[in-house]
Amino acid sequence: MYRDSSIDENFVSHIWDNGYFTKDALRTKDGRNLQVIYHGEKNDDSGADFQNAEIKVDGRLCKGDVEIHVRNSHWRAHRHHTNPRYNSAILHVTMWDDSISLLTRKQNGEYIPTLVLYDYLDDSIGKLWKTIENGEEKPTLCSGKAKAMTLESIGAVLDRAGMDRFRLRIQVFQKRLEHLEGKDEDQLLYEGIMEALGYSKNKEPFLQLAQKTPLGILAGQSPEKIQAILLGVAGLLPSQDDRKVEFDEETKEYINKIEEIWKSFLPQLGDAQMSREQWEFKIRPVNFPTKRIAGMSYILSNCDGKPHTSFLATLRSAFGNVKTTQKLRDILIPRASGYWTEHYTLGGKRHKEMPFLIGRNRADDIVINVILPVIFGHAKRWENRGLQQTAQAVYANYGKLQANKATRDVTNRIFHDSSEQHGSVINSAMRQQGLIYLYKNFCAVRNCEDCLLMENI
Repeated sequence: MYRDSSIDENFVSHIWDNGYFTKDALRTKDGRNLQVIYHGEKNDDSGADFQNAEIKVDGRLCKGDVEIHVRNSHWRAHRHHTNPRYNSAILHVTMWDDSISLLTRKQNGEYIPTLVLYDYLDDSIGKLWKTIENGEEKPTLCSGKAKAMTLESIGAVLDRAGMDRFRLRIQVFQKRLEHLEGKDEDQLLYEGIMEALGYSKNKEPFLQLAQKTPLGILAGQSPEKIQAILLGVAGLLPSQDDRKVEFDEETKEYINKIEEIWKSFLPQLGDAQMSREQWEFKIRPVNFPTKRIAGMSYILSNCDGKPHTSFLATLRSAFGNVKTTQKLRDILIPRASGYWTEHYTLGGKRHKEMPFLIGRNRADDIVINVILPVIFGHAKRWENRGLQQTAQAVYANYGKLQANKATRDVTNRIFHDSSEQHGSVINSAMRQQGLIYLYKNFCAVRNCEDCLLMENI
C-alpha cells in the first residue's frame, strides 16, 4: 500500500531512470528551461546516483552527474556539500521541494539547479508505485512491434546503426586531433587508449593523465621508468600520500626504485601532478588505475616513437596481416613481468601471477572504439582508400564483444529475452555497437518515434 512515507531514493531513481515524467516544458526550481538529453548511467558505487548525463539549461549543454533525493534538503543533510565526489554533479533531482534555497551548492563552491519531479510526473504517485512494485515497465513503441520484422531486417538495422556509431567515433577523434599540436596522431591514439583503460569510473582522470604526460616522454622507455612517471603524475606514489603505510620488503624495493626515477622527472613534471582523490578504487581490483597504468607501460615500452615504430605505424602494420584482429590484440596485450604481475596496488596482498595486465575483453573494446576509428580517420585524411576499406572491413567482421547494460537493454526490448533469436542476429561487434547507438540516441532519451527500428515496422 502506497504512502508518502514509503517513498525512498530507490523509487525516485526508478522514476528518473525510466522517464516516468513529462519531458516538455521542464523547468528547474529557479525557473530555467531544462532539457534532458541523456539521463545518465546508474552508479552502484559511491558518488552521484547517475553518471555521464547530458542536459541543457536555458540552452547551455552540461555533461556530468545527477544526484537523486526524496527532498532537496537531503543534499545538505547527507553532507554532499562537503564531499568533492559530488563536484561533477550538474543536476539535483528530488521528488518534493522542502527548502527555500533555489540552488544546490557543491563542495567546490559552484551551484547546480534542482528539478522537482513531483511537478512533472506523467501519472499519480500511487499508480507509479503500483507499476514499479509489480515490476512492470513503461511500454515503448518498439516493444512487441519488432515481432513484425524478420530477423534479417533487424540485423540490417543494427548494421546501419553500428556504422552510424563508427562514423560518430571517427568524428570524435578527428575533432580531438584538430586541437592537438602538429596534428599528432600518435598522441591521439595514446590518449584514446588511456581513456578506455579507465572504464567509466576513471575515464576522465586517465585522459587527463595522458594529456599531462605526452607520449614523447614515455615511448620506448623501460616499463619501470614509464610506471614511475605515470604513477608520479597521477599522484599515486607513497611519497605523495599522507597516510602511513607499512610495506613488505618486495614492495619497499620496488618503491625505492620508482621513487628515485620520479625524482629525476620532478623538475619537468612536478607541476602536472594530479591528486589521489581524483582516482576511484572502489572497483574490481583488476581494474585499479595502478594495475592499468602498469599494463600501459608495457604497451608504450614497445614503441620508441621513431617513424617506423611509432604508435600509429605499429598499429598500421597489423592491417597488412591476414590475422589483423589477433595482431591488434597482441599489441594491446603484451606479456608483462615484475611487481605488477602479482599485485593490484602498492603494498596490497600478492595474487596469482598474471603475465597479461590487460585482458582480451578490454583490448577488443579498445580496438573497436579507439584504434579502428583513428586508423580510418588517418586513412581518410591521407586519402588512402585501401586502408579505409580494410579498417571498415575489420570493424564489420569483428567478433562479439562482452555485453553491457546498453546492449542487454536494447536486446531485451527487441527480442523479449528470446536468446535463440538474438543469438543468431547479434553476432558481431558492429551489431553490438548498433545496439549501443540505439540505446544512447533513442532508448535513453525516450525518443521511440524517431528510432531506426520504427522506420522498419
